[in-house]
Amino acid sequence: MTHEKLQLLLTSILSFFLFSTEILYAQEYQPIDTIQTAITEFIEANIDTTQEYEIQVNKLDSRLKLARCSVPLKIYSHDEQIEAGLLSIGVRCNGEQKWKLYHSAKLTQYINVLTLKQALKRNTTISQENVTLVKKSTATLHHGYFTNYQEINNQLTTRNLRTGEILQPSHLTHRQLIKKGEQVTIHAFSPSFSIKMSGKALMSGRLGEKIRVKNNKSKKVIEGTITKAGTVSVND
Repeated sequence: MTHEKLQLLLTSILSFFLFSTEILYAQEYQPIDTIQTAITEFIEANIDTTQEYEIQVNKLDSRLKLARCSVPLKIYSHDEQIEAGLLSIGVRCNGEQKWKLYHSAKLTQYINVLTLKQALKRNTTISQENVTLVKKSTATLHHGYFTNYQEINNQLTTRNLRTGEILQPSHLTHRQLIKKGEQVTIHAFSPSFSIKMSGKALMSGRLGEKIRVKNNKSKKVIEGTITKAGTVSVND
């Protein structure tokens, strides 16, 4: 055998050995991408996917060497409920060579919320033309929000509001349905009876507020809840 042929043969053997070693090496360790995929799938399975969302799993160090798990990976979280924000997700192998790790991910969820199309002054009745739906991350909605105009229909602004401002419950209030001194209907009811009588409001109030009223006939002062314009309900 010539020197050139011998050298070619040795090169082929070495190449085959290196290739075989790479295959064995690849089979020996858990692929990093399978861990990241399992984390993503776990998060998706534990959130409301009807809302728009984004999951970002931080990249694992490519130098991480974990034994290939002989059984499906166990993914878990110590939080009872997975919510938007930074997450710490556990990954465990219960196979022949056991191991576990914690890895970080970020969950962002989006929702369409009512936002002002124009600036409004205090005590302005808000209309449907004043608002539009804008997609926002739920992580920014710390003080409440509205998703439907019917939730705020015919309400008044409690302060001056800027263009683009996300409407919050503290920004709005119901208009007064009853003014102090006006005549009202007192509706007293229970499971066994329902009576309506006339009365006089001793306080002003808005929908759902409790006010004191005086029965015109008995002159008795009672407290009831404003259920609609001109009506105070008393539930015995």
